[in-house]
Amino acid sequence: MHLFKTTLAHCANSITEETRESTMWTEGARRFKLQVEMQCRCIGCVKKVEKAMASIGSLRGIETSVGDVATGIVTVVGKVDPTEVCHWLKKKTKKSVKVVNPDPAIENRNQKMVVILGSSSRAWHTTPSAPPLQDEMSWALEPPVGQHDHKSLQLIEEKIKGLEKVRDVLKIKNLENELNAAKSELTQSRKVIKSSKKALLDSAFNQLKAYKNLEALSQSPYD
Repeated sequence: MHLFKTTLAHCANSITEETRESTMWTEGARRFKLQVEMQCRCIGCVKKVEKAMASIGSLRGIETSVGDVATGIVTVVGKVDPTEVCHWLKKKTKKSVKVVNPDPAIENRNQKMVVILGSSSRAWHTTPSAPPLQDEMSWALEPPVGQHDHKSLQLIEEKIKGLEKVRDVLKIKNLENELNAAKSELTQSRKVIKSSKKALLDSAFNQLKAYKNLEALSQSPYD
């Protein structure tokens, strides 16, 4: 008798589950976006968000999932409740998550895809007969710029700092060259001034000498 009740309860649960799944899949697929709070961008938080975004595609009813770790926005298409996915993502990331713009029902696409941006991880699987989402994939498949991994970011920052140091050194050298040029011009100007003064003094001495000669001639005893 106990075995009969257990079997009956199991059958009832199976029927309820099948009814729920049938109801879920008869509803139209919806596109909505979730916003994950990304104030903390440490390696641990970024990896946690990345892993959670990659796992969204494994949820029942999800057809398409496109996540951008850099902005914290993940676009989901499927026959699911946005609130349930929001709670699931909040639990996985331990961060604040909200639904930003739930869209109306869209056509059903027999497609399963997961794309994660903003990191080195990227994986997707599409059925051959499924048309691609042009509005999502046109930007989603573009390689992220400067976000391959944190080591690359640190290397780029170090190179930028090195270039800034070189720039400062070049500025100092240019300033030194300008100062040397100004000193050279000043020295030449002083030489010109000294030469002019010397010429004036020589002219004055010559005039004085000529005047003395004239004075000596005027006092000659032969007059």
